Amino acid sequence: MKKQVSITAIALATAISAIPAHAVTVADDGESKLKISGKAFLGFTQVDKAGVKTIGGNIDRFYFQAKYTKDIWTARITTDVNNEQNNVTLKRNMNVFLKYAYLEGKFSKAATLRLGLSHTPWIDYEQKLWGHRYVSKVTSDYMGYDTSSDYGIGLKGKFADDLVSYWVTATNGGGYGNPNKTGAVDLNTRLTIKPIDGLDVSLQYVSGYKGKKTDSTVNIANKHTMTQMMVSYGTKDFRVGANYIDVKNLKTTTGDDRTATGLWATGKFTKEFGAFARRDSEDKNGKKKDHTVIGLDYFAQKGVTLTAAYDVKDDNGTKTTTVGLFSLVKF
Repeated sequence: MKKQVSITAIALATAISAIPAHAVTVADDGESKLKISGKAFLGFTQVDKAGVKTIGGNIDRFYFQAKYTKDIWTARITTDVNNEQNNVTLKRNMNVFLKYAYLEGKFSKAATLRLGLSHTPWIDYEQKLWGHRYVSKVTSDYMGYDTSSDYGIGLKGKFADDLVSYWVTATNGGGYGNPNKTGAVDLNTRLTIKPIDGLDVSLQYVSGYKGKKTDSTVNIANKHTMTQMMVSYGTKDFRVGANYIDVKNLKTTTGDDRTATGLWATGKFTKEFGAFARRDSEDKNGKKKDHTVIGLDYFAQKGVTLTAAYDVKDDNGTKTTTVGLFSLVKF
């Protein structure tokens, strides 16, 4: 295993060493600009799920993005390649689909309007603080409470010298994989306060049906609410964070309430090396779900990170252990 991972690390480092780390401007006429960029999550891992072992390479994500800007308006489209291994109905596991496709108008620093298939307010924001999405999702994403993008409309902005930022969206609720309109829209919001340099206090509130409300009649069977709070502190060399999530499902019969917590840290020892760790836990009516991941980073060059990681998931007694090499490539 060590020999296989080492060979893969060398091959990956060699193959991506010539990739530029910045978005490329392909057109600029002075009034408008078109840029392209991309990001890939590549890996080579061994997985042990309840005693059944698999080993090999994988492409978890490969994003390709085009962004056109003119005056206050920006149009963006991002495609995503995903390895849908659990979808047995597909003839091919690797599929290309839309992740983002939206129009944005920045009327002021305090008011930016976005319409289309866009990020939801929380997941992408926390991922940038966490910095290791290519290895592990953040708590609300990992537990399946929230989706990273959805169809709808949103308003966001910053004010009070960037002390306060907000993002309010009304979306279809089913996420980018379920674009259908339904009988109601979901509310998904985030409020962030940065009282001192490096300290981030964020609150999320979500209310809706996740695309499951079939018409406009009164029906609370699938309605849920989620409240999340995160406190994080960091500098350019390290960041630590803690999350608490409370989910309430307003079902007419059996409840499906749950709580979850996340503790995480990431840091750099030198310009070339760093480390990270996180622990996610869920309590759902007495059933426990835990997730622990630790890793070491090697910053090969700007835009290229190689990571050796150890990941353990325990879903109410069913364990899945993953060990191997992960990589993040930006261009």
